[in-house]
Amino acid sequence: MKRIIAIIATLAIAFTIRVVYVNAFEYRFTEKVVYSTGETFTLHDLELTCTNDGIYSSEELARIYGEEVLNYSDESDLILTLEITNLTDEPQTLDLTSFRMQYAFTSGGGINPYLFGYLNDGIGGSKCTIESGKTVTVLLPYPYDWDTLGSEKPYDLVLSLYPENVRVRVVEK
Repeated sequence: MKRIIAIIATLAIAFTIRVVYVNAFEYRFTEKVVYSTGETFTLHDLELTCTNDGIYSSEELARIYGEEVLNYSDESDLILTLEITNLTDEPQTLDLTSFRMQYAFTSGGGINPYLFGYLNDGIGGSKCTIESGKTVTVLLPYPYDWDTLGSEKPYDLVLSLYPENVRVRVVEK
């Protein structure tokens, strides 16, 4: 009986040591880097600048882009402009659908895919390919819920969580 307890205790200690080792040395927490709108930064060999164009109601978008946009817009949409420059000698592809909005600790969701396609007709989809040395500008529409998001918390565009935790503060409260 003492032998079984000793084996179980040894396995428990070994397991604890392994968990501590993996969490401390193998999978480290990443430092959160938060940029401001209008600030230029580099992510995955791409130079990015994100600006906040504003929060628009579907009626305001219809006045700007025409009545057809009413088929694609939400009650309110946050429109961001993302300027992407390829700094490498090879074409680079950036998947824009991986970007998420975050309000405090709550996900604000992803791009409105219907409005994205309407606003970015020449892009060819949400996977944006940028040729070497070229710059592409895309409009990123995100649904905006005034009841949930229109309070005192900041609103971030999350570009990457790992290995770098990169965000752009798009609505400062």
